[in-house]
Amino acid sequence: MCRLLGYCSRLEASVEDVIGADGLREFTGLCALHGDGWGMAWYEGAEPVVRKSPIRADGEPEYDKLAREPLSDLGLVHLRWATPGLGVNERNNHPFRYGQDVFAHNGAIHPQDRLPKMLPAQWERQLVGTTDSERYFLLVMSKLASHGGDMVAAIADAAADIEARFEPNSLNAILLSPDALYAISWYHRDRVPEAKLRACGLTDPDEIGAYFDLAYRATDNAVVVASSGWPQPGWTPLKNRHVLVTDRRTLRTRVLALG
Repeated sequence: MCRLLGYCSRLEASVEDVIGADGLREFTGLCALHGDGWGMAWYEGAEPVVRKSPIRADGEPEYDKLAREPLSDLGLVHLRWATPGLGVNERNNHPFRYGQDVFAHNGAIHPQDRLPKMLPAQWERQLVGTTDSERYFLLVMSKLASHGGDMVAAIADAAADIEARFEPNSLNAILLSPDALYAISWYHRDRVPEAKLRACGLTDPDEIGAYFDLAYRATDNAVVVASSGWPQPGWTPLKNRHVLVTDRRTLRTRVLALG
């Protein structure tokens, strides 16, 4: 399980710019639990740039530097808590890139021994790492052409396909394309890993129950969406089995059902 943060702003901005210094400190502090590495992605025009590391975020000067630097108007941050059995290394760290799109996921898809059956063979051969998350991303990409380039339809198709054939606890994700930010909310509240969270020191039942929640804040200058676990006063919850779509050019935001 992991923590996600995505943003789309009117001008180039840093992560600190869009959530504030206190927000950056609180969000980064989530790596006390989600300490199996970090990743960031942002766009230079239409081309994504990805940086990631298997080292805990608050122990990496590069993370701190990048989080405070105005890199782009569109980006994401991922703090990883690796699913047992999936190696902690740079190949498995999020975000993943395919063409001009990037993707980061929060959740686990079981059973692991059937993960190679998630993708058509020609797509399975394109894997860089070994994770369920990269396969989820490639499944979305594999369905895009059949939906005429409609990303929301491809996301809905991929999520329903995984739901039918596997047992995900969460398919929450942030997907960036050159034109838009997509924040996917799809989870099972009854599959929150309560025992694992309690074993790691999280004891508040409300916080545990909200572990898979996503929320967003839209202003005239930026849209930010993120996982729970840090203060988000005034943010709007993103409904389960919905996707938040933000147009990069206009900041127009839509919330659409995924079925």
